[in-house]
Amino acid sequence: MSLKFLNKTIAGLVIAASCLVSVANAGIIYSNDFESGSIAVEFSNYNSVVSAPNGQSFIGTLNNGATPTLNLNSLALHSSITIDFDIYGIRSLDGTDSGDNFEFFINDLSQFVDFYGHSGGVIVGPTTGRLISHDSSDFGYGHFYGGVSTYHYSITLAHVDPSISFGFMANTDSGMDDEAFGLDNVVVSFVPSATADVPEPSTLAIFALGMMGLASRRFKK
Repeated sequence: MSLKFLNKTIAGLVIAASCLVSVANAGIIYSNDFESGSIAVEFSNYNSVVSAPNGQSFIGTLNNGATPTLNLNSLALHSSITIDFDIYGIRSLDGTDSGDNFEFFINDLSQFVDFYGHSGGVIVGPTTGRLISHDSSDFGYGHFYGGVSTYHYSITLAHVDPSISFGFMANTDSGMDDEAFGLDNVVVSFVPSATADVPEPSTLAIFALGMMGLASRRFKK
């Protein structure tokens, strides 16, 4: 066997091991942008998918305590979970420290309440989400009160149980003609638990590099 061939073979092992690092460190449990279908079948309590005039699809429209709930079961062994999602604040939401708000639940336990207000050209809140965009005519609804604001949320928690649920409650006191919320781009990922009987990908990579070095020394003699 030539040194050139052997080095190529071991280099391939290194690349493969490097790929395994990414796989071992993260895994997607659930991902949905709700661009197909009129029902989000994985959700309970509220799972209707609507399309805005511009074609943007999302779970909604959410008013008066509607709470889409995502239930995930039979999860692989893991040590933490991260959920990312977008909340749309639509039209004349006018909560500041009371009134219109979005509440997030994990396993039926409230995690936070964010108040939304963006009418009159002033954007207030939320304090947990990160403002991505605001446009008074976004989604094609036209220039009506506050338009649409998009907020992104990313929450990571230590978690080892085989199941978990996420609830997204929209609290308003009016209908869609006045104000509403929407839920979109939900992604749930996890970090797998370490297992004692399976070598870590990083260990495999170090081993392969060591073999390459030994092979090089041998062929140089």
